[in-house]
Amino acid sequence: MPCARAGWIVLLADKGLINEVLIYLGILASPVRILYTGNAVAIGLIAVLLPFMIISLQAVFDGVSESYEEAALSLGARPFTMFRRVLLPLIMPGIFSGCLLCFVLAMNAYATPVLIGGPSFHMMAPKVYEQALKVFNWPFAASMAFVLMGVTLVLTVTASLALQRRYGKV
Repeated sequence: MPCARAGWIVLLADKGLINEVLIYLGILASPVRILYTGNAVAIGLIAVLLPFMIISLQAVFDGVSESYEEAALSLGARPFTMFRRVLLPLIMPGIFSGCLLCFVLAMNAYATPVLIGGPSFHMMAPKVYEQALKVFNWPFAASMAFVLMGVTLVLTVTASLALQRRYGKV
């Protein structure tokens, strides 16, 4: 993964590939600051976490029988209606679980915000590291880590209970 983050740095830098292509095409007159912004961190986190979501969805799609789709289509449903009324409710627990997994990983992300967000971008995991190993304020770092863990745990349990209440045992 470090190589992928370095690739994003090369793409998003002020003299990076994206800015150079946009300037060459005449879309921009001067480079736009993309790297070391919140948008860059969002792009980087999406790139890192997208495989986790895809794997979650792949497992759910493999578990859904094609007979449901065929039945809906043979009864006259258009493809979009079949997706919305039949397939989407069947895969919703997988979508929810994948989102929950990606949320937990994003909440605790360290490398992507540090490398792509730079020193001015603040997220909890890098702040815990900074307090523990740069400032040597161990009690504050421990309390921040506890808050991060607590918030993640409460939101995960709440989301899991809501998922079980809505879709039964998952």
